[in-house]
Amino acid sequence: MGRVSKRRIDPEIEERIFEVFWDYLATLRKPEDINEFLVSLLSYTEQVMLSKRLAIVLLLARKYNYKDIDETLKVSTSTVGTVHKQMLVGAPGYKKAVERIIKKENVEKLLNNLDKALIKLSRPKRYGSSAWKEKSRKGKVLAKRQRKLSAL
Repeated sequence: MGRVSKRRIDPEIEERIFEVFWDYLATLRKPEDINEFLVSLLSYTEQVMLSKRLAIVLLLARKYNYKDIDETLKVSTSTVGTVHKQMLVGAPGYKKAVERIIKKENVEKLLNNLDKALIKLSRPKRYGSSAWKEKSRKGKVLAKRQRKLSAL
């Protein structure tokens, strides 16, 4: 993360710039708008660092040990410990993020299972036909989603 200047600004000004920042973030609804803003705002290093912190939280929630997280995400065990400590002392944002992500993954798994069942139950298609190509495309999309979901 970038460094904050040692020269302090007026507390009222600081409070106002935080208020403007958080209010603007709250207006962003579409993932592409959020992505566009954060990519413009944060350096690549900052994006990686924040993403890794969230990944650490998710892996800790899934009972991974520090060493496995260290090896997987290429972070130090002290970084894992710091994030873990923040979780334990009551960082409600982490808890909400984990709950929301796990809930979304469970819904995606359910939808993937339904898609898989529908693909299997659909009648066989003649090889090379447009119906066969569509069924094949759906199967590939499903496989890609399942790989993405199991990546973390």
